[in-house]
Amino acid sequence: MRNGMLELTDRVGLDYYFVSLSTEKDSLVIRSLNNYCKPIDKAVKLAEIEELTFGAEGELDFICFDYEEEHYHFIDYGNHLMPFLSDILRPLSVSY
Repeated sequence: MRNGMLELTDRVGLDYYFVSLSTEKDSLVIRSLNNYCKPIDKAVKLAEIEELTFGAEGELDFICFDYEEEHYHFIDYGNHLMPFLSDILRPLSVSY
């Protein structure tokens, strides 16, 4: 499990969430660190992720993807979020 910040763009616009990330079966589980600020509780099915992108913004690495008409953007602010997400998501980006 890792904690981080999620930038989530949906039909309404862009919001920021402080979240805890974990995996359960075939899903990435995203839950609020606390429910005092914008609560979120989502399970992203790994097989349904689209437009998976690994990159860098200046000195900060990021991973972003689309899922069910929402855009998820995670940036590593020194909390080692990228290695955690890379282990989960990189196999999805490999074509056989």
